[in-house]
Amino acid sequence: MNTSSVALPRSMRSPASRRLMLGAALVWSVGLFVAAMLWLTGRVEAPFGPFEVSEVSALINALHERGASALLGAVGLVCAGVAAASVFRAEPPGILLLVISVLLTVFTTVVVATAKFMAVVGYTLSLHVKVLDGEEMLQLWMLLGSAVWIAAALSAHAGRVAYVEGKRPSALAYAAVTIAVIIPLLYAAVRFAWSAGIPLGIEGQPFAPGLTSSGLWSSGFRLACVASGVAVLTLGLVQRWGDRFPRWVPALGGRRVPALLAAIPVTLGALVIFTGGISVVRLAATDGVSFAASWSTIGPGLLWPLWGIALAVALIEYLRRRLSFDSGKRDSTSLLPSSDSPIR
Repeated sequence: MNTSSVALPRSMRSPASRRLMLGAALVWSVGLFVAAMLWLTGRVEAPFGPFEVSEVSALINALHERGASALLGAVGLVCAGVAAASVFRAEPPGILLLVISVLLTVFTTVVVATAKFMAVVGYTLSLHVKVLDGEEMLQLWMLLGSAVWIAAALSAHAGRVAYVEGKRPSALAYAAVTIAVIIPLLYAAVRFAWSAGIPLGIEGQPFAPGLTSSGLWSSGFRLACVASGVAVLTLGLVQRWGDRFPRWVPALGGRRVPALLAAIPVTLGALVIFTGGISVVRLAATDGVSFAASWSTIGPGLLWPLWGIALAVALIEYLRRRLSFDSGKRDSTSLLPSSDSPIR
């Protein structure tokens, strides 16, 4: 089977694009530092919410408001310093950027954000939109920052990039996608059962007429539909229609699917899902929740960290299969063969 390649536009593989991503990381970092200083000095009310174990993150449980503000300010300052030192370098320190992005992601998903933001995303996708409060805005800012820093670190490593066609997904890709499909379908199956009036894993009271008429189960049905849709879209990471739009798609049929069309939502989705899962695990551990008594309500959430990791692995394998990376040290004419030439 022949494999062909198509080079990306020059604007996507130039040093200017790397500086753009580093500049975005710098803006985010400075924004976090400035906001934290305003919270610390009391000029702006800190968006941390109530100090309740069941509602807020590990950061707020461990620190008072001023301590949390100071910690976030320190994180912003360190990130801003690294970004500023890297913006105008011809070859940014890729390893340092990668370390910062990993540490920031761990800090955001494990220490700052909670399942509350995952719930906001789920309800928004199910067309139940609400205005974000201060705590949710902070979590959104931190999750976006993690994504921006990941992009900056990868752009420093990538050099020139080209699309490659004809490569088959790896066994690891299939395994990761399988996990990332099964977990949301388990969640959806429970919610669909509840919506149908089947008390799967719970007893009588939640199915009282008052709760049913309140719209609780209709919300669960919509969330189940969202989870099912996400599972189906995840299949695109190993299916042909994830490489090229199906012929029946108006205007786009047969065209190549841009890698960023998968990379951006999957990256953000993996961050949000992993964050939600860590929060559920922490809640189960601190509140002593009985899995035997609550398996249908909390059980699927305990699998969410694995779901987030599986999505990340599936995306990495998808990009490895579809893109060819070059360090940029060779002449651009020797990056890859032409689109009509097979790769040997």
